[in-house]
Amino acid sequence: MKLATRILSYVNDARLTDFQSLRSISSTSDNSLRVTLNRLVRMGELYNPVRGTYVAKGADPLWVATALYPGYISLSSALYLHHLVDEYPFTVFVASNRRGAVRMGSHEFRYFEARNYKGLVENEYRLASVEKAIYDSIHHGDLVSYAMVAKALFNARISARRFMEICDRETSAFFQRLGYLLSILPKRDSDKERLMRFCKKKVRGNAYLLGRTGGTYIGEWKIVDNVGRKVLLSWLQG
Repeated sequence: MKLATRILSYVNDARLTDFQSLRSISSTSDNSLRVTLNRLVRMGELYNPVRGTYVAKGADPLWVATALYPGYISLSSALYLHHLVDEYPFTVFVASNRRGAVRMGSHEFRYFEARNYKGLVENEYRLASVEKAIYDSIHHGDLVSYAMVAKALFNARISARRFMEICDRETSAFFQRLGYLLSILPKRDSDKERLMRFCKKKVRGNAYLLGRTGGTYIGEWKIVDNVGRKVLLSWLQG
C-alpha cells in the first residue's frame, strides 16, 4: 500500500492526528513523510490547521475546533446549533483557556477565554446550553451583535432557574443589558418575565449597552442604548 493511501486511511479513521502518530505507520524518512503530507494538504485531501496536526477532510469542523484546543462551542455557533439563529457558523467560537484564531478550509476557529464552565451540554463535543450561549453572547458584544442576542432570546425556550444559576454573581451592568433586551421583545413567556424581574432587582448604577458611546438613556434600566432599538429588533422585519 502506498504511503499516501496509508496516511489517508489512518487520518480518516482518527479524524485528527499528529506527525508523531503518522510516523509510527510510516517506513520512510521523516523528510519523505513531510513531503507526502504537504502534497496531500495542497491537494485538499487533508487539513493542516496547526503545525504538526492533520485533520481528515470530512471531519466535523465543530468537533475539530474543540479537539484542537479543549473548550466548548458557544456564542453564535451555539445559537445556530440550538436553532435560534439562521446563520451557519463558518466562524466557530470556542470558549477555552486561550485566545486566538485558526483557519481550516472555509472555517475559522476563534478562541476566547471562558468565564466559567457552568451550563454545558456534553455530547460529541462540549456545547453551551441555550442559557449559557446567551450568557456568553451578552458578555461578548464585540463578537456577537446584540440584535442576534435579542433574536435568540425571542426564539429560545429558556429556563429562568438555569439562567439565574449561571449569572447570579454577575455585575449590575450584565443584568441591565439582559433585562433591557428582554424588555424590548414583542412578547415573553412566564420564564422570560421571571428572569426580567430578577434582572430588575439587580439594577444599580448607570451602564452602557455596548462600549461607552452616546445613545438613548433608558431610565427603567439605567442603561444607555447605543445600538438602537430599531437595530436590535431588525430581525423582526425579515
